Amino acid sequence: MIWIAAFLVSLAFLWLWISNKNAKKLPPGPIGLPILGSLHKLGANPHRGLHQLAQKYGPIMHLRLGFVPTIVISSPQAAELFLKTHDLVFASRPPHEAIKYIAWEQRNLGFAEYGSYWRNMRKMCTLELLSQTKINSFRIVREEELDLSIKLLREASNDGAAAVDISAKVARISADVACRMVLGKKYMDQDLDEKGFKAVVQEVMHLLATPNIGDYIPYIGKLDLQGLIKRMKAVRKIFDEFFDKIIDEHIQSDKGQDNKVKDFVDVMLGFVGSEEYEYRIERPNIKAILLVKGMTVLQYSFLIHFLFPFKSCVFN
Repeated sequence: MIWIAAFLVSLAFLWLWISNKNAKKLPPGPIGLPILGSLHKLGANPHRGLHQLAQKYGPIMHLRLGFVPTIVISSPQAAELFLKTHDLVFASRPPHEAIKYIAWEQRNLGFAEYGSYWRNMRKMCTLELLSQTKINSFRIVREEELDLSIKLLREASNDGAAAVDISAKVARISADVACRMVLGKKYMDQDLDEKGFKAVVQEVMHLLATPNIGDYIPYIGKLDLQGLIKRMKAVRKIFDEFFDKIIDEHIQSDKGQDNKVKDFVDVMLGFVGSEEYEYRIERPNIKAILLVKGMTVLQYSFLIHFLFPFKSCVFN
């Protein structure tokens, strides 16, 4: 125990010495404690803690959160420098445990390291899913889903329903159209997991947003003191099985349908093993991109449902 204590004290003094040596190269900020850095200064409401620190140290502030050096920006002028003037320098996302498990080692667009891989994936998504030609090719899909919704409204009217939640119907149309464009067909909530698609995606968003002590102090990250890694692995398993099923269905589908409009999974499978891009496209890449698309569809549906004021349609 004495040797362990001596090692920890030596490590703390070494870190302090390195921090003081490089202090002149960094923006102003609190010195912080050994190992913890300034984590204790954030408190229960980190945004308020950062605001108080910014009042003292200025709009560009340096913090050490555990072993992670962090620059905090708190003014429009400074934000413009980082996000516009020098955006390429700060375009990458730092790796952390949630992305390791949920985004298949930073293979998605939201958390991929900025570089040729990110640019190629963005190009693929833009050209093969969001281009005008691709959008027009799915016109029949939009018409079918719209006709189905009108049919359901007509049936509700004939059955004597007093009111129908239009915002929910519009959100459902958007989600179903996007699902058919990306995955090729509509899936029910229970097709993903017994908890339902929304519940699982909300768990993903919660895990991404929850501060993980292992990201700031990597030496204790494997202990999983907060139980987050266990939950990340469980979510990863759910999406692995679901996306494997979707990919296998596309691979086993009839290849003779030349007139079939290709969905996004078809497009990405067409790049598997090819040399068109600098990086090989494999299953983990497809899964990571599909997860982002699925979360985007859900968030878009939520926005329509909660922000648009079409609460009901009353039948006379």
